Amino acid sequence: MKRLLMATMALAMAGGAAYAGPNAGGTLILHANTTIVYTTDVEDYCGSGTGGSQGGLVLCADAVNHVEGAGTVVFFAIGAFPDGSSPRVSGLVFGVNYPSQIALVAQGSCADFELATGGWPASGEGTAITWNTTQQAQLVEAYWFAGYNYYSPDPHVFALGLHPTQGGDFGDDAVPANLDPIQGFGSLGFDAPGFTPCPTGGPTPGACCLPNFGGCVILSGDECAAAGGAYLGDGSDCDPDPCPIAPREGACCIGTECVILTADQCGAQGGSYQGDDSDCDPDPCGIIPTENTTWGAIKALHR
Repeated sequence: MKRLLMATMALAMAGGAAYAGPNAGGTLILHANTTIVYTTDVEDYCGSGTGGSQGGLVLCADAVNHVEGAGTVVFFAIGAFPDGSSPRVSGLVFGVNYPSQIALVAQGSCADFELATGGWPASGEGTAITWNTTQQAQLVEAYWFAGYNYYSPDPHVFALGLHPTQGGDFGDDAVPANLDPIQGFGSLGFDAPGFTPCPTGGPTPGACCLPNFGGCVILSGDECAAAGGAYLGDGSDCDPDPCPIAPREGACCIGTECVILTADQCGAQGGSYQGDDSDCDPDPCGIIPTENTTWGAIKALHR
């Protein structure tokens, strides 16, 4: 019966009318806890940070939104609410967006019930989670992920965002639930800047088209510029995605040298393109071995 009630609440959150509630002004941020060493022996990282919650985060302003290197990182999606507010979080709906160069190896909800889309946690998918007990802290640990940058040190970004069909809202414990739209979505940069939209102030974020990302991420104007991106303005959105899709790359043989280029770049240099997502390891462009022989021996092979 309780499981059925939680499922009903999740559906009500996703489709109900929106009214200003106690979670107004809340944002959903990302925080990487680099002190946690990921291991498959641990099935649930919720409550594993210092102090036992919020991924070890005490203040929104201290959230770690940037990591370096190819190691697996445990990071948390955390609801953050304005100072002086009295949040009452019973449910949450959100989505994720990230490029294929970021590999997720594990994830889990910190709530009691989850109703995710079929492809979750793939990029562009979403989930709805609910708690049996109303969460009333200024920071609410909602979800954890473990992942790494497969192509480090190339810069890539993991971003929170809207559920593909249900948007992004906090739901309270009223029946039916009051829905408060999530006012800002955080991102985690892998060898790239991330963004933390704390609810008490800070730069107004907007859509940023990053090189090597092939999509859209929410950053401040300064952070977008520092990453070499194209900023589309304060308050601009990533839904629908306003950024051009980066062309696919693969191995290109220029003589015996192998380099990673797009098909057009390879052709412009007179190379031989080996296909999208092909690699230079093992090297497909090595010299073909030869052996000494005579013309008479060659003719004998074809008689």
